[in-house]
Amino acid sequence: MKIVIVLTFVLLMVGVYTKEVGADLTCGMKWPMCDGAVYGLFPANLPSAIEWSHRFLALIVGILIIVAMYKSWKVHGSKSRITKAILLAVLLLPTQVILGALTVVKSEFFSRGDRILFEPLISVAHNSMGVLILVSLVAAMLWEREIEVE
Repeated sequence: MKIVIVLTFVLLMVGVYTKEVGADLTCGMKWPMCDGAVYGLFPANLPSAIEWSHRFLALIVGILIIVAMYKSWKVHGSKSRITKAILLAVLLLPTQVILGALTVVKSEFFSRGDRILFEPLISVAHNSMGVLILVSLVAAMLWEREIEVE
């Protein structure tokens, strides 16, 4: 569980870094692909490599959260608050993915006037959802430690 939490935190920081250096739209407004070789999968330059690494890390973290959910269900059962906290993280993942995609393709969905309003809201929602996922995982870890102490 610790590894999942650490990687989720790193993912949040990589996401903030990606946004701050302006690399968040460098994959040519493509999602989930990028702008480079091999059918657009790999990045073509350093800024798109930063964006691509955020997406790749997000994929890895998402898979690890699902694995953590399965392990918790096997060890603690479906009624455990530990399992429910991780289940919350799993249930939030699709929304997080959609918000991540919208941060990239938002200009295709909103007219020029709406962009000023919606672009920051999408970024804030995407970041907030990531924090909520992290908090649910931390809660699960703390509850698991509580059981170990008893």
